[in-house]
Amino acid sequence: MMMAMSLTAAAAEPSPVRKWRSTNGHETQASAIAATAAAVTLELSSGKKVSIPLEKLLPEDRDFALKHFGVVPPKPGDVQRSTDPPLPKEGLAHPLGEISGPVESAPGSHYHIYLPKSLRVGRKAPVLHFNGSGGGGPGEMKRYIAGCDRFGWILVASVESHNRTHGEINLRHAANNIKSLRANPLVDPKRIYFTGQSGGGAMSWWNTVNLDGAGTMPAIGYIPPEATVRKGHHFILGGASDYNRYHGGRAATQVGKNGFYRIYPGGHSFPKDHAILHEGIGWLTGKYLAGNKAEGDLAGERLDYEAAMIDWIRELSAGEPWLACHLGEMLVDTYGISGRNGDVLKGILSELEKSPQNVAFAEGVRAIHEFGVKDYGSYSFTGDARGRNNDTHVRALQKISEKYAGIVFVEDTLREMATPTTK
Repeated sequence: MMMAMSLTAAAAEPSPVRKWRSTNGHETQASAIAATAAAVTLELSSGKKVSIPLEKLLPEDRDFALKHFGVVPPKPGDVQRSTDPPLPKEGLAHPLGEISGPVESAPGSHYHIYLPKSLRVGRKAPVLHFNGSGGGGPGEMKRYIAGCDRFGWILVASVESHNRTHGEINLRHAANNIKSLRANPLVDPKRIYFTGQSGGGAMSWWNTVNLDGAGTMPAIGYIPPEATVRKGHHFILGGASDYNRYHGGRAATQVGKNGFYRIYPGGHSFPKDHAILHEGIGWLTGKYLAGNKAEGDLAGERLDYEAAMIDWIRELSAGEPWLACHLGEMLVDTYGISGRNGDVLKGILSELEKSPQNVAFAEGVRAIHEFGVKDYGSYSFTGDARGRNNDTHVRALQKISEKYAGIVFVEDTLREMATPTTK
């Protein structure tokens, strides 16, 4: 929930009951009891309190709320952020910004946990649960931390998760962890996501189906044939020459528009650039928020998500402008950014898109996804260390790679996708 105090005049009283009009024509009689630069909180005659984003109100009603509560909106070009205060360090079961544990969730089941420094008062956080093919601990967690800090996700790793262990046993450990986490007051119980590499990627699919997960971010894994995914959002990671690349394509085909297949250079391993993992956390956050625009309690998180993405895009603009352009277009297409922050992003993108290389990179990442879904996803060969594409795939990939010749990352990825699979 948004906290209004720091941008609300301390002595401001609730406004008189008046008519409030939305941009879609809806009208309601209510008193305003608080406002921030993002939303106004109304109290209806029934006593019910509702939070309405300011961008959904007509300009004169928006201006009335800002003036009544003495709220100063950000200047043009400034990124709009929530005023929700950071979570105090005192009194927490685990320290902020440190990996701690192992925590016993049930007899024989344990997890390590990381609480990001970006947690906010009054806001429940999503959880990313790591399932390792060889167990889970601080070493496996470190590659995710920057993304969790940026977007406010709690990160945990199952200690007992292992390829040597039967699937039902792995599921039991994960179930114990999730039951414990859902009882944690910092956790949003509806937003549990699963990640992992190789066999841990397969566990991600199995866990989200059986434990009512919100989605997955599996890496170089496969989707078990008995796992039918019917909901959630899924950011699928795969090496260009990995023997599981066809499995990744079939998984992406199954989840359709609720998934993205992010293929990168390399074989059966995590991407060398962990920024792709952080991108995945950002993509999953954006998909969830885009699908829940009507929830006023998410207004603060939406602002902080937009600000985090724009800050990251600005950071990348000098050294990796192609990636900045891709993330900016993702924020437009996947999340549907609008309002003041949308205007800020539009200005940044207009500069980035002046470079044909930046635009080609963003297009190339989408082309790789589309090939992975359409062609890898429909190919009957499952892949092993001796696997090869069929000739049709090779010719198609060569043609696409010619279009993106000289484009960083994209050309290398497409070239490797045309080679035999490797361990």
